[in-house]
Amino acid sequence: MAPTPGPDFLCLGMAKAGTGWLGDQLRFHPQFWIPVQELGYLDRERPPLQVAKKRLERLRKQSERKHPAPARPLDPRDLTFLEEIYASAGKPRDLDVYIAAFRHKGESKTGDISPGYVMMDGAVAAELCEKLPHLRIVLLLREPLDRAWSHLSMWSRVNKFNPEILEKPERFRSYLQRQQMTGERAFPTRLVEHWSKHIPEGRFRYFFFDDIAKRPEEARREIFTFIGGDPNISSGELAAGYNRKADSKKLEMTPEIRTVLLDHFAGELRACAALGEPATGWARRYGL
Repeated sequence: MAPTPGPDFLCLGMAKAGTGWLGDQLRFHPQFWIPVQELGYLDRERPPLQVAKKRLERLRKQSERKHPAPARPLDPRDLTFLEEIYASAGKPRDLDVYIAAFRHKGESKTGDISPGYVMMDGAVAAELCEKLPHLRIVLLLREPLDRAWSHLSMWSRVNKFNPEILEKPERFRSYLQRQQMTGERAFPTRLVEHWSKHIPEGRFRYFFFDDIAKRPEEARREIFTFIGGDPNISSGELAAGYNRKADSKKLEMTPEIRTVLLDHFAGELRACAALGEPATGWARRYGL
């Protein structure tokens, strides 16, 4: 049987909801080939593909970024894929070009894990589903207040957020209202509603960060089964609960800042109960 064209799955995000964990589990799984994390082709009319460019440059120099995870052997398909897809940088988005680049997967399964896709044009994903009947769409969800704080902490570590904003609660409240990070793409119920409208029934599922953190073996099994991988095959030496970002420094949340965040997310925390377990308990964590 000839390999299916294009990617076998898309993971849309959310950011800070387990996309890095999923990428690690798939990169080291022998059935999967993941040439790059956060490709970012589908959510721009003219994709800049800066992540692909940086990875391509590293591969050309034969020097990968080092992580605590065991090193994955260099796959020659990575370089071929990246050279081909980066040739389309700055050009109008073309789904046929995107699909063709994944032909290098051979007998492997492959996918695109790009948190930036979380609020992309649903019509693009719908058209891709028409072209690829086997495609599955994964959305990872996280309790919104906790996710936003993790995102802010990451931005602080890379100097994209000034912690001095946290010294004045009203200044922080104003900051939240201006940021996309805490806008539509930060509300799980709105994301599920958005994607449910555009993806055919049975081809879209959401999974929870809570499950990845608390029962990683079961979460891994559910996700792998949905996207067509064998969960009984290990991901190299990685444990199911491996998290290379576990020791990342978090900002300190004062009671005043917690109150601002609760004001911002209280309605959404209550609404998330409709998503089912474990989201039914999110509001109760904060006494709502």
